[in-house]
Amino acid sequence: MTELDARPTQAAHDTAGGAPDGGVRSKGLGGNSVGLVGSAVIGISTVAPVYCLTSTLGSTSGEVGLQMPAVFLAGFLPMLLVAFAYRELNKAMPDCGTSFTWTVKAFGPRVGWMCGWGLVIATIIVLSNLAGVATSYFWLLAGEITGSTSIGALDDNKAVHIVTCLALIAAATAISYRGMTATKGVQFTLVGLQLVVLAVFVVMAVVKAGSADFPTSVPFSWTWLDPFSVKSFGAFTAGLSLSIFMYWGWDTCLTANEETIGSEKTPGRAALIAMVVLVGSYLATGVAAQMVVGSGGKGLGLANPATSDNVFAALAGPVMGPGLGILLFVAVLASAAAS
Repeated sequence: MTELDARPTQAAHDTAGGAPDGGVRSKGLGGNSVGLVGSAVIGISTVAPVYCLTSTLGSTSGEVGLQMPAVFLAGFLPMLLVAFAYRELNKAMPDCGTSFTWTVKAFGPRVGWMCGWGLVIATIIVLSNLAGVATSYFWLLAGEITGSTSIGALDDNKAVHIVTCLALIAAATAISYRGMTATKGVQFTLVGLQLVVLAVFVVMAVVKAGSADFPTSVPFSWTWLDPFSVKSFGAFTAGLSLSIFMYWGWDTCLTANEETIGSEKTPGRAALIAMVVLVGSYLATGVAAQMVVGSGGKGLGLANPATSDNVFAALAGPVMGPGLGILLFVAVLASAAAS
């Protein structure tokens, strides 16, 4: 993190060309390592879009019904405004400390301390949870590929789960240790896989909507995009809180600003690109899922309590078939691991 009380004479002790103006100590980051597309990809990967979709499609449908796409749009608007604000702050002060550094400068060290530690705690909770999800899908995928229920059930073994989780964290740490260039290469692969599989799911869901195999399917209506059609304000706020969660992490584009080519402009543009890709994929997937199975609480309906916490596990086979359905499990695993 930036040492705000650094003495002006300290700049003389920094490596040549490594200290920014104002006597701030060089962080040893690899400048000009990431371009616009790479920065946007890193932002998308941190959000873990496929993981977010499989865990919140059902819950959001249970709250707002067929207005789920409208709630996704409503959750996108405040995130878009924050992205614009972050872009302007980054223009004024490109610093990998982002909100911590900006808050210290604007409101003083105490408020900055609370902001910084809030981010640390949130990161520990969310990313450790994602490692656990990746572990669960690893063994679920292994069971699907081998056709062995005993292998798929290994995730229920606490010792196996912990060891696998630690192995995934170690792999992520090793990739991060190699630097931003290595991280970028891995993220291109994982994010590309997620978006391709989502596109295949959307197309197949739309094609199969209305067929006899999906008796709960619902024809598309533009009213799905109307947030004022939600039955109550309480339901709207509950659905909105879930949709905002689905965008958490896009600001990673800004935390890599000092390693980005054109650090004053590129990270802000990358954040906006990431937001647009996310809302587009969420809307397309939400609409397609509702068209093929509806938002009811029975059968394959998205709000069915038996499957609402992991929608793709229930829809993978029926929508994509046993062969391609495995790709959806791979996408969820890649999504959680990438984040």
